[in-house]
Amino acid sequence: MSKTRCGYVEDVELLTNRGTARCWRPVRGDDDRCFWHDGSPKTREALDSHRPEPGERLDGADLRGADLTGASWLRGRSLVGADFTGATLRGTDLTGADCRRATFDRVDARRACFDGADVEGATFDDIDLREASLDGTKLYRASFTDVRLDRATDFGDRVIYESLVDDAEDRETRVATLEAASWTYRELRRLFEQDALPQRSRACYLGEKSTRRRAAWAGGEYLRALKLEGSRWVMRYGTSPTRVVTSSVVVMGCSGILYPLTGGLRTDSGTYGFEQPVADVLAATPGQLVRVFYNGLYFSVVTFSTLSYGDIQPIGAGARAIAGVEALLGSVLMALLLFVLTQRV
Repeated sequence: MSKTRCGYVEDVELLTNRGTARCWRPVRGDDDRCFWHDGSPKTREALDSHRPEPGERLDGADLRGADLTGASWLRGRSLVGADFTGATLRGTDLTGADCRRATFDRVDARRACFDGADVEGATFDDIDLREASLDGTKLYRASFTDVRLDRATDFGDRVIYESLVDDAEDRETRVATLEAASWTYRELRRLFEQDALPQRSRACYLGEKSTRRRAAWAGGEYLRALKLEGSRWVMRYGTSPTRVVTSSVVVMGCSGILYPLTGGLRTDSGTYGFEQPVADVLAATPGQLVRVFYNGLYFSVVTFSTLSYGDIQPIGAGARAIAGVEALLGSVLMALLLFVLTQRV
């Protein structure tokens, strides 16, 4: 007895939110598969005549070489494992489509819309995505090779996984979602670098570092999280010399204030400090305060920069401890400033 139904089944056991379904469509002539799975070339006229009903799944559909220019009937469609090799998707609307594990090799997808689509695990090889929109698209573990982008290619302000973190039900899911976001930012950064889009590459770099920091906190890796927090605030993950300079000024200013309050400073012309910080500061005249804190700031600057002229010395264990810490911080921050500046050249 000849086969009358296609019976094609796409393996979706490892995919979430997607149950297995067997294709019930009738076979074509002597073939044992339906129009969507028989592997034959599909003309535009044939595609229009076989247009699926709303909600009809096209998992594993063979759309190799198909002309889908401007097609809107793929919107929200289940296309798990579909093969678009050599297809024309110029201006095609794939909004909200489930294209996990699909193949997009040698595809012209200029001005195509993938907004809100799921292309996790899909393959993009030799694809033109200029002027395409992928805002809110799930890209985790998709493979990108020889992808052409331009300034009009839109991936949104942030990857979709960051929006999904708040909906995570447990710690493990939260960490996994943040790791997916970090991976996506890293992959987008690589693509933007290849297409000479440095500003967008830098934005993705910052997004990757930010999600890695959040993942470290969520996963209980507190030492790693603190390291990333320090990098964030001191130098914006190695991208902002302004933050390094600001951090240096804060260290010098705070140290300059603390020296007179923790023992004082000794110079050839006298001692500058307060034995009883609160009472002495309140009793001092404006001129005295200026002289004391001016010397404190001066000593702070030469200590931070490790110049150490020797014309002024800290008094007491507290002031000496601050001087040692400041000298160490000065060396570290100046090295970081040099590092950040060389990164921007």
